[in-house]
Amino acid sequence: MKINITKSVLLEGIQVVSAGVSSRTTLPILHNFLLEAKKGKLKLVRTDMEMATVHFVNAEVEEEGSITIPLKEFAEIIKNLPDDKEINLSLDENNKFHIKSGKSKFWVIGTPKSEYPAIPEVKQEDCVELDPLELQQQIEKTAFSASTQETRYILNGLLWNHTADKFEIVATDGGRLAVASHAALPGAAEFKIIIPTKILNEVCRFISLAKPEKGTKIKVNVSANQVSFLLNETTFISRLIEGNFPNYAQVIPTEKKFSFDIFAKELLASTRRSALCSGEFGSVVKYKLAENTLTVMSNSQNMEFTDELPVEYTGEPFEAAFNPQYIIDVLKNISTDKVSFSFVNASQPVLVEPVGDNTYKYVIMPVRA
Repeated sequence: MKINITKSVLLEGIQVVSAGVSSRTTLPILHNFLLEAKKGKLKLVRTDMEMATVHFVNAEVEEEGSITIPLKEFAEIIKNLPDDKEINLSLDENNKFHIKSGKSKFWVIGTPKSEYPAIPEVKQEDCVELDPLELQQQIEKTAFSASTQETRYILNGLLWNHTADKFEIVATDGGRLAVASHAALPGAAEFKIIIPTKILNEVCRFISLAKPEKGTKIKVNVSANQVSFLLNETTFISRLIEGNFPNYAQVIPTEKKFSFDIFAKELLASTRRSALCSGEFGSVVKYKLAENTLTVMSNSQNMEFTDELPVEYTGEPFEAAFNPQYIIDVLKNISTDKVSFSFVNASQPVLVEPVGDNTYKYVIMPVRA
């Protein structure tokens, strides 16, 4: 194996495969990543047995070959090499991986490719093609509602539900729900899968890094137990979460007894202020509706907050209480100027919708004040 490559290209490749994959493992080989040189390309692979990243970069390949080497140590070496010198990588018969740049020389002991976990091949002909920026937006505007508790494993992922009528991405942690709706995907079979939030966050991060040109598609392949995402020269592969996702449709309110529209930024600012006074544990913000006014209130043992915001509301007085962070998370992700809140009563979930955009729905359970 003998390769010549620039520092910037190699660092970019290392950055892609190092992010997102967990370094917590009892298997020493998983601290390594795979380097494979073939036909003018350098292939970089990293896996933690739950997800894997495969990335290709251009390189001058004098001799083909493969080796796995410790990622952390290799990354630090490359970062500290001269910026203006070409990097020469080579492998000898003793699995010593040599790194040379200018007068600087390193070597690290590697492990053969045969000892690294095999990464499944992805069949591109079975892929669904999506707009990467639209997909990124739908993930980012729902993923914050997914659970982060390891005991709620089913809720640590986002449901992708594709039917003949529509495609929905859904996240919930049991106290809140986020749904992004899209038209049915042309030519795609129906499927219902739960994808770990971890890989979806990583896909979003990479889309931001890759800055795909208009017209570029991200290819998504769904099989019995895994999903893959292919964008340009990079593939992300992950196991699916097995189990039954909650029946989210029955949670979304259909009745709207009390409702109001309000400027999202104004309510976000007021709710953030209320959170400052709501106490560290069991924090609560109260919304009180009465005669064209929304009063935002909170208090703790030593503090109290009230604020009034104008709204168009002439119904009977109404009051409900919520976890302020749940409200803040939704309002941070609203792209429209105004947002609509709809209630049945103070003990049933509130429906939050961007005014003028029917793509997203958010449901938040109230709390006892």
